[in-house]
Amino acid sequence: MTLYVTDLDGTLLRSDMTISQHSINTINRLIDEGVMFTYATARSYVSASPLVSNLNLQCPAVIFNGVFVVDPKTGRHIIENTYSKECQTLARDFFVNENIAPLVYSNINGRERVSYLENRFDDVENYVNSRKNDKRLRPVKSYEELFDGDIFYFTVIDPKNTVLLDSVFTTENGFARNIQRDTYDDMIWYEIYDKSASKANAVLQVKELIKANELVCFGDNFNDISMIKAADVGVSVENACDELKKISDVIIDSNNNDGVANFIDKRR
Repeated sequence: MTLYVTDLDGTLLRSDMTISQHSINTINRLIDEGVMFTYATARSYVSASPLVSNLNLQCPAVIFNGVFVVDPKTGRHIIENTYSKECQTLARDFFVNENIAPLVYSNINGRERVSYLENRFDDVENYVNSRKNDKRLRPVKSYEELFDGDIFYFTVIDPKNTVLLDSVFTTENGFARNIQRDTYDDMIWYEIYDKSASKANAVLQVKELIKANELVCFGDNFNDISMIKAADVGVSVENACDELKKISDVIIDSNNNDGVANFIDKRR
């Protein structure tokens, strides 16, 4: 049995952040025929689920670059690859000492929240303005409030000193990180999560959960490199970055031309 896992932005989603009706119809037909299909994204469940709501997904999905494996219908966490308390403390102390104001993703009183400093709104303005109806957003007045709860993810948007960040957020210190330009606004996102979390690790966890014997992964950007390497067949869309294309087994049509759906339909 083959498990097909696709990235969302720039891969399954078109440039307008939608899935074409052709891809929806094709993928749902394939799922009805028994094809195992899901997604792995840097997005949260709150952000991802409306974009794939027309797909009849059955297999666990991967969110936050592999921090969580979730039920695609409810968002319930099946597997968590999260920070130790020591990592949370190290990160908090670093950000405070260096006067850096990241987006902080945490669980507070059973709710997923995204906290940011009100007096540093300029640092996160694009993110917040593009998510005005996101009930997770939590503006705070102090660093003490910023780091409330059980933290599982940090994002620094357009960092001024990536070398400094790289010196702290290392595998040796318990972290993994991804640095890439946003698909839509061209800003640099420096995303930090636990070293046990990656798209590769999480898709292999899904593969084990459903007892698949083959893994085929689709991607377009730097955070897809690990799962493309982990896959039995790694596939890049035509619009993918050169680094991903170089390590892929197959290059297919672009995200705007139903590349993922058509490839699966022809392959099975």
